[in-house]
Amino acid sequence: ILAFMVLGTCTLSAWCHPMKSKFVVFPGDVFKNMTDTDLAQSYLKRFGYMKILDKSGHQGSVSTSKALRRLQNQLGLKETGHLDQSTIEAMKKPRCGVPDVRNYQTFEGDLKWDHNDITYRILNYSPDLDASIIDDAFARAFNVWSDVTPLTFTRLYDGTADIMISFGKKNHGDPYPFDGKDGLLAHAYPPGEEKKGGAHFDDDEFWTLGNGPEIKTYFGNAEGAMCHFPFRFKGKSYSTCTTVGRDDGLPWCATTADYGKDGKYGICPSELLFTYGGNGDGEECVFPFEFEGKTYTSCTTEGRNDGYRWCATTASFDQDKKYGFCPNRDTAVIGGNSEGEPCHFPFRFLGKTYRSCTSEGRSDGKLWCATTSSYDKDNKWGFCPDKGNYLSIFI
Repeated sequence: ILAFMVLGTCTLSAWCHPMKSKFVVFPGDVFKNMTDTDLAQSYLKRFGYMKILDKSGHQGSVSTSKALRRLQNQLGLKETGHLDQSTIEAMKKPRCGVPDVRNYQTFEGDLKWDHNDITYRILNYSPDLDASIIDDAFARAFNVWSDVTPLTFTRLYDGTADIMISFGKKNHGDPYPFDGKDGLLAHAYPPGEEKKGGAHFDDDEFWTLGNGPEIKTYFGNAEGAMCHFPFRFKGKSYSTCTTVGRDDGLPWCATTADYGKDGKYGICPSELLFTYGGNGDGEECVFPFEFEGKTYTSCTTEGRNDGYRWCATTASFDQDKKYGFCPNRDTAVIGGNSEGEPCHFPFRFLGKTYRSCTSEGRSDGKLWCATTSSYDKDNKWGFCPDKGNYLSIFI
């Protein structure tokens, strides 16, 4: 979606025992209570279907039935004017945040640049991808436009650019907060002052390239090559980074399909290896560390209102004020009560040991994992990512 968003436009394995399964209430399991009617009203208003300009230029409202017909026409659905199941399902799909219906009023100096060399600046990075991958994705996205238009694009590293690109969660500094995982994916503003020209990406999504996690390796012997998933190691197949075979707790992966044959590997991003941002100069996390008198043995979101996981890079944040943000693991969970923490394998649940994600204990069949060695003891968990959870930052 990036090639469109940057210019503010967008188009539309554990065994199951059904007879013996015990369903449990998972702490932090959030159910959205919005009714289908509430969803429809919010969707139709937010994306421009309830408003229309009359011949005199005044804005008016249309009926819900007419708005639904406009939406169904836009999505290629049967135009019933009713809130049927196919329309509800379409509304629940992930999408960009730019309205589908825009009632433009043109006046001098509005919604355009007065020059063809457009500048852009990347304000921050998602922990899902290496910064160099994000830089390259944006550069290639802008090339899509410069190759077929008179526009050129120059990157700035400080100051104000025509297009200010950032990743954020929920309330991220403009009047249009993101809504968590899925739903709105990104939105952009037209040229102008203040928030205008901004392109914002929802960092509650898992950003990648292609159909799965794009994991750049460090150290090892693969010279920074990307992980190859799945890969085989000692007769087993792995579709995520693993700590199997290591005694230092660092996750690793093979960079070819068969480690036993090729011996190529690298270390996966980990807070035990490095941090990004903050003022810790990229140093790795120090565990345990002290923050506001409490001891932390893992990355935390405490003290922040943006949901980003961080750690101290010395033994005491209270004393040294040194910190950095934790890179996302490819096994980072979604939702639950441990958002962003990696799955911990193996883990114990109801007295059994699990070495992969499981749907045991859930009535909805969703795959989940514990983020500590024992769910029974700590009750820390989240949903496991799958290919449907990944969003490619560049098509």
